[in-house]
Amino acid sequence: MKRIENWLFYIFLFTIPISIRHIFGFEPFNFVEWTSIYIYATDFILGCLFSLLFINWRTDKLLETVKWELVIKPSDWFLIAFVAVAGLSIIDALDVQTALFQWVKLIEGVALYFYIKDYALLRFNLNRGFVALIVGGVFQSIIAIAQFMMQGSLGLKYLGESLLAPALSGIAAFFVDGIKIMRAYGTTPHSNVLALYLFISLFAFYALSGLKIENWKLKIARSEWWWHVFHAVILWAFFLTFSRVVIGLWAVNFVIRSFLIRFHKPFHTEFWQNVEMRHRSLKIFWTTITVAVLFVIAYWPYVVNRSVISSTGEAIQLRVLYNHESLASEHNIFGLGMGNFLPWLMNQNLHLNREVYQPVHNIYLLIYSEIGIIGIALFLLFLSFLIYDFYRRLGFKKLYHFSFGLIIVSVLIFGLFDHYLWTIQSGRLLFWLILGLLAGAD
Repeated sequence: MKRIENWLFYIFLFTIPISIRHIFGFEPFNFVEWTSIYIYATDFILGCLFSLLFINWRTDKLLETVKWELVIKPSDWFLIAFVAVAGLSIIDALDVQTALFQWVKLIEGVALYFYIKDYALLRFNLNRGFVALIVGGVFQSIIAIAQFMMQGSLGLKYLGESLLAPALSGIAAFFVDGIKIMRAYGTTPHSNVLALYLFISLFAFYALSGLKIENWKLKIARSEWWWHVFHAVILWAFFLTFSRVVIGLWAVNFVIRSFLIRFHKPFHTEFWQNVEMRHRSLKIFWTTITVAVLFVIAYWPYVVNRSVISSTGEAIQLRVLYNHESLASEHNIFGLGMGNFLPWLMNQNLHLNREVYQPVHNIYLLIYSEIGIIGIALFLLFLSFLIYDFYRRLGFKKLYHFSFGLIIVSVLIFGLFDHYLWTIQSGRLLFWLILGLLAGAD
């Protein structure tokens, strides 16, 4: 039973970006993504993991061998209150069905947070979890590279791959010399979601490369040439998402980590004066620089196009529109109701194109709109206490403390520019997974 549970957890980490789902009451001509009711394969896997947790807890309790318990920290009380206020927001919702469903999805995410924080970090091997994320990253990268080369989908509908082509409306793309270039998707519903998963995969690679590991198989694997090929493949696909915010923050994180390893005395001693660690760090550094330079040379016109941010561009204009609608409208103290910004916008503004009706591209404004002032206040207090507890508990004594802190800050910044951490299955699972790791890290 424990072996099955182990494998199921690592499969869950691998399948997070795989978008296999069933949509209830699907109508092709009237389908609205943000008000649909669905179940993903990852929901089923997560349900199985929760069931196994309960079985293990009952068994261990009977045998009086319980080694874990649910720990409610000060930050968690704000989270629990936030969930309660989110439930109250359903009362004023225009679309009660959507509000109730999105509240259930919120509860699922919070359950994942507690599962990771109080059970998974004690029950499973973290290094093997990193391996699952790296393997998942390589798998997604191969698909993403093939999609970009073909400029279309590969027909992997049974893995949840979207129907992709530059000519389709709503596709993540950009124009170069009048030609529409489609960004890489993998099996996620959007390039930015793929970028987030590969961002996490890269940091899993860095973590596993820098840890002292007793497992001889992992020790040998890190010395093999294909280990660094995996790194290069993930990096290349990561760049093919052309996700400006995610790639930009990854670059900042990479520079900070490199500086700490080379010049911060405690890390300099551990990673630079140790010959084996120095060689490993240099391989990662030069592989990154080489891949980045080759990518810029190969796709120079594309890189220049995505590097220029115009205030008149469609992406910027739409974000301004959503933010304005969120801030200018008069919401009551409990907001519009979970998942109800879109139904409200469709009633408020009847003259937009169909594909323009989307959630606010800022999770904090989205929470403010849908759950109200009390909701966003509780959510920000939860995050603030969570980060403070992480700093107080660990004190940033090791490089992975800094790395994890950088990941958290980056993910919270991502939330300022897009909504996928709150509204899309893959993004939502990654968000609560990372917060659970933050709360339980030692």
